[in-house]
Amino acid sequence: MAKKPAAAATHELPPAMDYAQHEATYAGFITFVKWGIVSMVFVVLSLYAFIEAHQPIIGALLLLAIPVLIVGVMVMGSRRN
Repeated sequence: MAKKPAAAATHELPPAMDYAQHEATYAGFITFVKWGIVSMVFVVLSLYAFIEAHQPIIGALLLLAIPVLIVGVMVMGSRRN
């Protein structure tokens, strides 16, 4: 069996946590969840328009609104920075 070195008594401390990075990750997660909920509302409304209301044009427009909304938010967000 291999022997452990005698200098094992010195312990290295873990690096300090980066709270700014933690908060930025949490803010990104909350933003992702918020826009995910908004996009799911569009999907549910478009499914209702397709199936129950028999309005396929309105349903298609609602489905097309999702990527347009995402691109619009990305463009407007990049203007603020």
